[in-house]
Amino acid sequence: MQECDLSRTYIVKVKFDPSGQFVVDEATMEIKVSLRCVPVKGKANREIINIISKHFKIRPSNIKIIHGLYSKTKVIQIV
Repeated sequence: MQECDLSRTYIVKVKFDPSGQFVVDEATMEIKVSLRCVPVKGKANREIINIISKHFKIRPSNIKIIHGLYSKTKVIQIV
């Protein structure tokens, strides 16, 4: 019996801008997000996860940054 993997992987492009924009492109599996906070001590990563969890209506614990923890381009996995 095979397991079914229902996770989705997205590329997240981050910029720091007070506009707070958020765009999801399902065709390219890309998310563009503008953050209001500065990237200090993981605060920006937490804000990204919170924004994405609200958009997809899932718990933040279901989102993992799998690449680019300290980069403006990240790869996230939603399980």
